Formats: sequence, C-alpha cells, structure tokens
Amino acid sequence: MSEAPSSFLSAAPSLFLSTEPPSEAPSTAPSFEGEVESTIVGWSGITATLIAALAQTTAFYIFFMFQRSREKAKSSYSLYEPRQFNFSHRSPSPFADNWMLEAWKVDKETLRRSVGLDSYMYLRFLRLGARISGMGVLASIILLPVYATGLERGDDTVQFNQLTLARVLQGSDRIWGTVLLWWIFIAFILNEFWKEWMEYQDNRRDFLAKGDPDGSLDMRYALLVEELPASKQSDEALAAHFEAIFPNKVRQATVLRELTPLEQKIAERQVAIENVEKAEAFIMARPEKPRPTMKINSKVPCMGETVDKIDHNVAEYERLNKEIDQMRKSSEIVDDAILLENAVERSGSEGQGLFKASTTGVITFTSLSAKESAMAGHYKGLKVFAVADPEHSILWQNATVPYSKQRIFELVASALWTVGILFWAVPVTLVVAIANLDSIFKTLGLRSIDSTSAAYGIIAGLLPVIALAVLMAVLYMSIVAAGQKFIKFKSAPEVDAYTFHWHMLFQFANLWLILIGGSFFNQVDAILADPTSIVGIIAGALPGASVFFANMLIVKGIGNFGLELSMLPAYGLTFVMSLLAPESQRTQRMLDASKTPPEIKWGQKLPDSIFVFLVMILYMPIVPLMELFAFIYFGGMYIVWTHQCLHVYAQASDGGGVTTWQTLFGFLIVCLYMGEAVFIVYMGLKEAPGPAACGFVPLVVTIIFHKYINQKIVYNIGNLALDVAAEIDKDNGELERLNGTSIEDKVFGQPALKLANEEREPMPYRRSEVATDPFRDPNRGTEDDGKQPNYDEHDDPIHVVGVYEPNHDELYKDAQESDHFSC
Repeated sequence: MSEAPSSFLSAAPSLFLSTEPPSEAPSTAPSFEGEVESTIVGWSGITATLIAALAQTTAFYIFFMFQRSREKAKSSYSLYEPRQFNFSHRSPSPFADNWMLEAWKVDKETLRRSVGLDSYMYLRFLRLGARISGMGVLASIILLPVYATGLERGDDTVQFNQLTLARVLQGSDRIWGTVLLWWIFIAFILNEFWKEWMEYQDNRRDFLAKGDPDGSLDMRYALLVEELPASKQSDEALAAHFEAIFPNKVRQATVLRELTPLEQKIAERQVAIENVEKAEAFIMARPEKPRPTMKINSKVPCMGETVDKIDHNVAEYERLNKEIDQMRKSSEIVDDAILLENAVERSGSEGQGLFKASTTGVITFTSLSAKESAMAGHYKGLKVFAVADPEHSILWQNATVPYSKQRIFELVASALWTVGILFWAVPVTLVVAIANLDSIFKTLGLRSIDSTSAAYGIIAGLLPVIALAVLMAVLYMSIVAAGQKFIKFKSAPEVDAYTFHWHMLFQFANLWLILIGGSFFNQVDAILADPTSIVGIIAGALPGASVFFANMLIVKGIGNFGLELSMLPAYGLTFVMSLLAPESQRTQRMLDASKTPPEIKWGQKLPDSIFVFLVMILYMPIVPLMELFAFIYFGGMYIVWTHQCLHVYAQASDGGGVTTWQTLFGFLIVCLYMGEAVFIVYMGLKEAPGPAACGFVPLVVTIIFHKYINQKIVYNIGNLALDVAAEIDKDNGELERLNGTSIEDKVFGQPALKLANEEREPMPYRRSEVATDPFRDPNRGTEDDGKQPNYDEHDDPIHVVGVYEPNHDELYKDAQESDHFSC
C-alpha cells in the first residue's frame, strides 16, 4: 500500500470512515481487477451516532408530546393540526389520544380519500420499503451467523466487518447460501412491486374517472395547447379549430396574453398595499409609538427623504390603481363583458395593443370523451398537454413563455447539471473528508484528537452526514430556482418533477463519489478502457463505506422521527416571529397565511428515501446488518408520515400519483438493477464464478418484469380509456357550453385581467373590528359580493375587498362528530 496522501481531499473513503486510524491509506479507489479494499471498520462510530440520534429524537419527541398537549388544551390548530382550517372534511378528528395507533390502524380507503393519491402512493412506498427491508432482516438472521463464523482473516474481517461477507473465504461454499437468499430477496421485491402496481392501477383509473374531490372540475376537461400560430391566437380562432374536429364539444377557449408590464404593476401595488397593512398593524398594536416612517428617493439604505410610511404607500397604490386601470382600458379590457379577443382584433393583431397574444392557450371540452380523444390526437403545428390547476398550480408569470424556448433552456440547464455531476466530487469529497479528523488536523497543523474518545466518534459519525444533508438542501433550492426562473416551467408540478429528476441523479452521483472518494476523472482512463469497471469499483469499495451509510440511515431515520413530529422548524419560525412581531402587530394577511397547511415537496422528499432504498438493496448480500437500519427507517417513516399526512400536510392539487409512483418506480427499478449488477461483480471479486453466473438469473427476470410493466400497465393508465370516459359522460352528463363568456368567467383567464377579486387597497386590521379601524371608512363592507367593480365619475373603479374566513370552531366540532373520517 502507498503512503497516506498529504491532502485529505484525495484520501479514500474507507480511511474517512474508519474510526481507528490506520498507518497507511490507499490513495485511489480500488480498481475493477483488484481485491476488495482492506479496511478496519470499527463499531465506535456507529455506536456514537446511534446514541446521539436516540438522544436527539427523544428530546424532540418529548417536545412534541408536551407542545401538542398544550395545543390541544387551547384548541389551537396552527402547528399540529393545520389541515383543520381548510381540509377538515378530509381529515380525522384532531389530537387523537394515541397518534401512533391511529396511524397504524387507519384503513387504506380512508387514508387515500383523506390525503389524496399522491400522498397515498408516497406512504405506500414507505410501507413497501419497510416490507422489503423486513424481508432483508429475516435473511440477515441466517446470513449473520454464516458470515460471523467465516474463516477469512485480516483487517477487513474484524469488528464491524466480522458480520459481513468479507469474513467468508474466497470461493467458499458458504457463498451459495448468499446466492439462494439473494434469489428469494429479489423474488420478494418483484412480487411487492407487482402488488403496488395493481393497487396503483386501480386507484389511478379511479382518479382519472373522478378526479380529486377538491380539485378544479374544468381542469379535468381541459388541455394546454402550445405553439399556436398567429392565425389561431384568439379565443374565437382556437375554439373554432377544435370545434371543427369535435363539433359541439368545446366548452371554452382561452388564449393567454403577454401581461408582463401589467403583472409588474400589480406586483408593485401589492408591495405598497402590504406595507400599509404592516404599518397600520404596528400602530394598532403600539399606539404609544410614533407613526412608522420610511426613506425614499435613494438606493442607499438609511439615506434619502423621510416620509410617513402609510401616507406614502397609500399614494403609491392609488397611483398604481389608476395606471393599471389605464393599461387595461388601452386594450379595452374592462368589466363590461367586452371579450378579450375583440380587443385583440382591434389592437393586438396590429401590434398596437398593450397585451399581445401568446402561443399558449387552454381549450376546455364539454365531455371527457372529447377531451381524451383530443389528448390522444396529433395536430399540425400544435402540441397538447394536460393542464394544471388554475387556482393552485399554474405559475402565471411563466404561463406565456413559448414552449420551444422552454425546451431550449431546459437543454442548456441539463448540460449544466450534467457538468455539475461530473465535478460534484469537489464539494462531496470535502464533506465526506470531515470524517477523517486526523487528516484535517494534520493538514492544519493541529494536535489530533484521541480516536477512541466519545467526542471523536460523535464528530466523525455525525458531521459528514449532516454536512452532506446541508449540501443537498442547497442543491435542491438551486434546481428549483432553475426550473422556476431559468427554464420557466408553467406549473408547480412541472417544477417539482424536474427537481425530483435532477435531485435524484445527484443522489446517485453521491453514491459513486462517496465510494471512490475522489473525482470521476480519477477513474476516466480505467472506465474508458473497460466501462464495466464502474461496477467493479463500486463493489470493491462498498465494505469500506458501510459505516458511513449506516450512520446516514441512523441519522435520517431515528434522528429525524422526533424532529419531523415536533415541527420544530415551523415552531421556531413562529417563536421568532412572535418575538419580532407579537400577534397584535401582525396583519390579517399574516394570520391567514399561518393557517395554510404546508405542502410536501416531492422533489425534496422522495430522493432521500430512494437513496436509502438503494443502500438497502446494495448492502443486503454484503452487509446484511444494514437491512435492520433500513427497516427502522422505512417503518418509522411510514408511521410518522401517515400521521403527518392526515393531520399536518395538505397538497394544493393532486397529480394522481404520477410522480409518487410512476416516476418513483423508474428510480426504484434502477436501484434494483444496480444492486443485481454489483452482486454479480462482488461474487467475481470473491472468486466465486458459479454464484456470479447465478446472479444473472434474477437480473434477467427483473428485465422481463420491467418490460412487462411498461407494456401492459404503464401504457394503459396514462389517460382515461375512451369507453370509460363515454360511460362517465353518460352517467354524469356533459358540461354546459360557455359561448360569449367574459374574462371574469373564464376558468383559465389570467388573474391579472380579472377584476372581481382584485386587491386594490389594504385588508382591514381585523375582519371583526372594521368598524373601529381608524384608517378606513367604517361603512365599507369586508366581504366581496362577487360583483365586478363599478366606475365612478372619474373612471376610478370602486372595489369592496375582503376574504372569506371559515368558522374554525364549527369545523372543529364537525370533525369531532364525523364518523366517516374517524380513524
């Protein structure tokens, strides 16, 4: 073996992960032709991480139980029962006496109806992981004594590695026991996959037929139309095009307009309105203090003219109201039922109008059969896609970006992310190297810490896992920003799916980099000479990295159970806000926002669990003890997240399980392929040609299974079958055709053009205290009557602003008395 490298960046991961400092360290990852890397892997790192994780989750769990009891006594829902505000009709009774038993016993039908198909399939995935890892635990009961009594000796067969395949002699007959259990394990996985597909297939078809109960009805009958030519860039022309193909089946057509200047004005006005609300709330809460002021006419902080904050912002939103109204009038977009297409015909088509038509439109049909036929059709120059929920999911600021432009920017972003994966070694190696404290201290010229001390074990075990999690969080936010701001996807689900895809690819890159401990380019020559060496490098490095992955599973599982239940980040934010601005100083808008349940971001949540699934598959025949850690992770996650999905999180719109099962399954099958390939190569490294050859059997079976699923199931559940759609149309009837509809009545009309619910002035300090609010007319109502504004003699629209607020006491009472959703 070579001398230890002077820089900790080039050290191999087995050195990083060893808690007993060896005198020498390999400078490169093992080659495909070489033997399995010899490394002493101790127990102290795992033990310290386990103790720390147990202590952490216990502390968080105590906080959860204590704070939850306080919230229950006050009937306060904001932290642990926010679904009661808007989703009480789909939630079990709040504050169950035994939350864990409730989550365990809830039946699948109640669970699916309550949380929606996306969240339901995510929970099914966690349950799937628990069942597969449970099977792995059963296999480990046989494998552990077989490995522990092996006759191989050396640094890589002591302490933790005494319970791994490394303990078995090269070419030993004991390896046949591993092969047999591997076959059983793979067969069990494929059987579980099949069960999940059958479950998903039935629920997917039901979703396509009925939709989400809280979703937009028109969304089920609508399609997004891209790359509209100039001849079809009006509502009438778009409707006529599809009317010719589907006579009397077009409900409504909407061509989206280029509204960037108008949207910028509206956003500027919203800032002024919210500034007034905050200033008024401050005065109402602190009447003894001077009125708030602000600086204007300067880009330098604390410089410029000092003005009254309320007076200035009132003048600003009143000025912007007039400018916005004038912009709308210039294109004849007012509230007197003049259609937008008429305005475009008179001005936009000649390039003189303020709001030119875009190449994007939405067509809504009166029947599901017509919509599904249109979805399956091919059109000259047009592309059609499923459309997102107009209220919750469409990113209106990106809605008019040309489809071709999006594709170009997506290719550019993909190229940049690919380069990022190739050079991902630099930040990841820095993170993983933290575990090798000796190398760090030597590099910095500091005195080393005793490697047998508890402090050393805790730091070496926890720091790399936590640091890598922080690094991945930064990466996630960067991918989200690329989807929203650079590519400019038109809906939140598109951004989430894009984030999921690239976030997961970086997770796969993490596996490679953690195992080889250096840049991809360190192995380029060997890989170009023999591409199969990739698998050999991974297989040879797996034993040495086992402690890192064990620590990762412990931290992600045991360490996070209590943290997730406690909702400590949300509580901490609320606590800080209460210090900075007590409730009396918060605006009504802030109070409303605090009652909105958080959403699960699949692009952030799923990759972590898939990575654990990958580790579970890879290590089952090599380090079977890893299955126990995976079982704890998936079992605990299922219980915790079932409770969270029933009581805390709520998805604004449901995608029908496309991301949380169909896309997810694609990554799961890749994990299985990787595990089967590594098994074959590892058997070769153990000089067992017979077992290596037998490893091809489950691989071939998996390929056949995957192909069958794609051809027989996935192909048939992408859209609603036409005969089923026709039956639904017959049972439910068709939607009414909407001819001559004003902008206000267009479901997919852009919010910037709608006047009925427009915010033109601040909300009252408190809805129940409008009459005592000194800042506005006490005779003005607080709830919108649903009518469009009238114009006074100065052509200024008169609006009545307000937001409906449900009676939370009644919601709570209804939830308590509901037997249907009682778990």
